[in-house]
Amino acid sequence: MPSESVAGFFDQAQASRVLFPEQIEQLIRQPDIPQSNLDSLCEYLLARGVLTRFQAAAIRESRGAELNYGGYPVIDDLGPCPGGRAYKALHPSLRTPILLRRIRFDWFGPSDTPEAFVARARAFGMLPHPNLVHLLDAGIYAGEVFVVIDTPSDAADLETLAKEVGGAMPGFLAAEYGRAIASVLRMAHERGGFHGDVRPANIVVGPLTVKTTADGRTKRRPAPDAVVRLAELGLVPIRPPATQSPPDVTALPYLPPERLDASCYEPRGDIYSLGATLYFFLAGRPPVVAETPDEMLAKVRSTTPTPLKSLRPDLPADYAAAVMRMLEKPPENRLATAAEAEHILGQFCRPGSVPPTPVLVPMASPTNSYGVSPPMAQAVAASEVPSYEAVSDPPEPAAIWGVDPGPFTSSVAESADATPRRREMTASEKNRNRLLFILGGLLHLTGITLLILWLTGAFNRSPSPSDYGPDINPARPQSKDLDDKPKSKVNRK
Repeated sequence: MPSESVAGFFDQAQASRVLFPEQIEQLIRQPDIPQSNLDSLCEYLLARGVLTRFQAAAIRESRGAELNYGGYPVIDDLGPCPGGRAYKALHPSLRTPILLRRIRFDWFGPSDTPEAFVARARAFGMLPHPNLVHLLDAGIYAGEVFVVIDTPSDAADLETLAKEVGGAMPGFLAAEYGRAIASVLRMAHERGGFHGDVRPANIVVGPLTVKTTADGRTKRRPAPDAVVRLAELGLVPIRPPATQSPPDVTALPYLPPERLDASCYEPRGDIYSLGATLYFFLAGRPPVVAETPDEMLAKVRSTTPTPLKSLRPDLPADYAAAVMRMLEKPPENRLATAAEAEHILGQFCRPGSVPPTPVLVPMASPTNSYGVSPPMAQAVAASEVPSYEAVSDPPEPAAIWGVDPGPFTSSVAESADATPRRREMTASEKNRNRLLFILGGLLHLTGITLLILWLTGAFNRSPSPSDYGPDINPARPQSKDLDDKPKSKVNRK
């Protein structure tokens, strides 16, 4: 029965565990709280952040059971997600924001099962890697599969961010992001797992900074301390071949060719998807672009992408060749392992940007605040394919992404037989070294001078008679009292 009084509203809020007794008692004591009008009370609580509009509506409509799912307090409905709905919730004890997805059983057929999905989520979604969006919880509750992910604080998926920035990435930045993702894939592959859907929409980076362009527009860019993370590991369902099921047109450009005619989930498929993602980073568009899904399927199966070196002549030849090798149609012609991709890409990162070993870190963030692909990926129809413009002459990627290209250009060469170079010193470093050189020279000369004086006896010279005056004999000390005192005779008996 809908709540129509202030007292009934507070009773249902307490029964739903949205408000606790001490909170209600403290609210009632406020002098300005509406005591009789329920609409005014709800607006009062909304304005002070005590409740969300979703919570207030659920309590008033006696849907309080929806505000607590499996022990997780639900505070907002974020809309549809693949197979179900996504909710903003709170950690039961820490009371920090988290993401809750509730997925219907019928979403997993015919190639997957809810039990297998939960097992993969628990096995791979919680791997201890700093570049992974970690899963907090997964299971089956009230006839649904649920997964719980930490919410992002200031992050964006790289498909959305690349479109906001409006240009291709600098080579070293793409290499650093690609190496980090390859490191996550290596850990999963070594444990017998796979990702199955590596693409820019499932890669999140943050924190972000906001830049204002000359025309007054604002663009988000990765902050200097931004961390890239791979989302959806362990959360990708096994699907029939793409030619036998309605394709996701946003994922088709990154789909390995062997997945078109077979339900083939294996490590070299992830390597193809990683190569297609790097191609997007470096060229500003996917390796395959088409007008219709059928055309896209045909191109993924047989069309070789435009060589990356022709689109980005600024890239080292070995770098561009490695990305193109990941995009080979036959799986056996690609890089053999994610570890090999991680090693190759590490050679083109900025010095000091590659950690020696993964370090355990707290849980990370999902792809976006909804925990699903970007809105474009949710709303696009099966007959629509996103359009991209080819990048034949990218306008200084490092400048538009707000990063310094110097370390990259000085640490890698432009040809295959290049050797590492020394980093050029800055003007302040040169001035400091010059000052240290001068001080060192002065100290060196002072030491030599003191040594010469010591060797020539300047510090050991004996005093001469003239040093004591004309009437003083240094051989015998003079004592006036002794000389003037008369000598007395001592008589002995």
